[in-house]
Amino acid sequence: MNRPTSQDLQSLPLFGGINASGLGCLVDRCDVVELAAGEVLFREGDPARTLYVVQSGQLVIVKARGDGEVVLWSVEPGDHIGEMSFIDMQPRSATARATTKTTLWAWSYAAIHERYCADSKCAMLIVMNMARELSRRLRKADELIAQTRAASGPVPIARAQGQADRG
Repeated sequence: MNRPTSQDLQSLPLFGGINASGLGCLVDRCDVVELAAGEVLFREGDPARTLYVVQSGQLVIVKARGDGEVVLWSVEPGDHIGEMSFIDMQPRSATARATTKTTLWAWSYAAIHERYCADSKCAMLIVMNMARELSRRLRKADELIAQTRAASGPVPIARAQGQADRG
């Protein structure tokens, strides 16, 4: 099992800015999950209780659509998943499946909550780093939506404004 070191965590954007003591506590509370190619980490709709960082390997995040599924993105070493449910406390929004042999570092939401109780600055940095990544992903999604809409023709301005006003 490839448990992380403080240096491993320090190199990840998710844990940027966290002091040595906080990193050490996160190392102590880390679990290691190993998946074979094709194995599912979690399914869309599952209860969410864990935050993951890919240590090695690759996963795809897929969303069920009709009789099949749509690949939303590939998760590479250093990427984290599970943060949406950590923030909004909703079930998993998509399925995560390994495409190769994959090792992940995992922290239960309870472990993150313990960090909050013991060191709120550490926990706040984790949440801020999650928010930055979610913002990056949202910007990419906005760009893809814009490209898709541009390819299918313009949306009438009155209709677009009406939708924005309800948002």
